[in-house]
Amino acid sequence: MKLYLMFPALFMLAVACKQSPKPAEGTEQLMEDTLANSQYLPVADFIQMDIARVDSFSGGILRKVSIGGKKDSTYIRLPEFHKLASQFLIPELDSASFQEHFKEHSLMDETTQMLNFIYSPKQPAGSLQNVMVYLKPSLTTDKVNRIYMEREFNSGDTAISQKLTWKMQAYYYIVTIRQPKDGPAVTSMEKVIWDPQYFGE
Repeated sequence: MKLYLMFPALFMLAVACKQSPKPAEGTEQLMEDTLANSQYLPVADFIQMDIARVDSFSGGILRKVSIGGKKDSTYIRLPEFHKLASQFLIPELDSASFQEHFKEHSLMDETTQMLNFIYSPKQPAGSLQNVMVYLKPSLTTDKVNRIYMEREFNSGDTAISQKLTWKMQAYYYIVTIRQPKDGPAVTSMEKVIWDPQYFGE
């Protein structure tokens, strides 16, 4: 994978957005406004807008779970979808707190042709360790492709590490490693899919 620093990435994206012949909507419009104002990308807003898209249609939502080699899958309703999705809406992503406590840099992935906006904490204080937003740039409308986050926190005597991925308009999944104070670590994977083309994965 070849990565190149973008200088200045925000300026280049803003220029590309201004060349768009048609106004963008939803997450694309929000992204254009953010880049124009030189603000951090509103990660939580992107996720909430995708949740709203799921609320607006009545298609099936498939949940897949894998724990210790055992797999299961079932269709779920919107209340459970929202409950599981809430794990992505972390307080540290609040716009004011996010910009204050995280630093940003950007890379261009020549292999995938995506811009990667990377956010890391200035001081390791909260549970959120890293955030990556993958953008597919174009001369018309830049689109958010997916969002990746890493978290570390404790629940009682158990240390928990999570890797969370949200693929826009398709699915999200969470890989969780639970390490008890005494005993082996347990790894689980939970994937929620609403785009049928990914049901077989």
